[in-house]
Amino acid sequence: MKKLIFVIILVLFTSGFYFAGAMAKVESEPMPIKKASISDRKIVTLGLPEQKIPRFLRIKHIELDASSVFLMNANTGQVLFEKNSDTSLPTASMSKMMTELLVLEAIDEQHLSWDTNVSISDYAYAISSQPGFASVQLEKGNSYTVKALFEAMAVHSANGAAIALAEAVATTEEKFVKQMNQKAEDLDLKDSRFVNSSGLDNAHLGKYYSVGEFEDTNTMSAQDLAKLAEHLITEYPELLGTINEKQYVRNNKSYPNTNWMLPNVSAYGLAYEGVDGLKTGYTDQAGYGFTGTVERNGIRLISVVMGTSSKMERFEETEKLYDASFELY
Repeated sequence: MKKLIFVIILVLFTSGFYFAGAMAKVESEPMPIKKASISDRKIVTLGLPEQKIPRFLRIKHIELDASSVFLMNANTGQVLFEKNSDTSLPTASMSKMMTELLVLEAIDEQHLSWDTNVSISDYAYAISSQPGFASVQLEKGNSYTVKALFEAMAVHSANGAAIALAEAVATTEEKFVKQMNQKAEDLDLKDSRFVNSSGLDNAHLGKYYSVGEFEDTNTMSAQDLAKLAEHLITEYPELLGTINEKQYVRNNKSYPNTNWMLPNVSAYGLAYEGVDGLKTGYTDQAGYGFTGTVERNGIRLISVVMGTSSKMERFEETEKLYDASFELY
């Protein structure tokens, strides 16, 4: 009987050690990390030891002279700063990011190739020849490759090139605009509405405008612009190589990149280390805007500044955002 009791105690004692060891093993197993969507991402990693990862990062006490601002960590989706970020405002040429996306998708789907020759319509020619517009003057009767037009649009923000590409994708700008608005719906860009491919006001297009009213223009919120930018460079990271070009050259004439924060552009001392995109915009209605992206130490930020008063100010305000962000990290 004593032997039996001793055996039972020994079994229970041994089982206790095994159970404790198993529990220790379970608790030490890392939990699998599920990649979150842009709308519900939380901080997963910033390249820092886990115990040092801040749970709530937010820029405070910063004054920016802009109508609307949005700043996010593209790695995690966390919003670092916002001001009127869900207000729908005129976007000017920043809306060309949607035109870029649809062209890239058309190439992916083999409706177009980079070598496809595009004829220049009266509409594209007229807008490309208009004084005061961001233009790479297109020649009537000549054809241009999709690649040449895309580079003109992405680097110099050429309006005529954007129109020619829209017509190449959908035969008319009116049909292309339907695709733009459908893609905005697909991406859950709730505060966005497009009436043309270039971002000019319909009034600038004169007799050529086809969607909406004469006084209409493309409108998006800063938050929607950031979402679009995030989707664009995630799906097509090779785009960053194109929009980093210092200039677009055609017929021995150089057209400078409009992004003065690019290190290889270095205009007016505004170059910022790590900046590699993305899109500027200006009209009288929109003011000066900039959707930017920067990467340092594995951290990518996407910023949007809308409605500033000068070319310089849109970049200066963006610099304030970047400086404050990297101080947080």
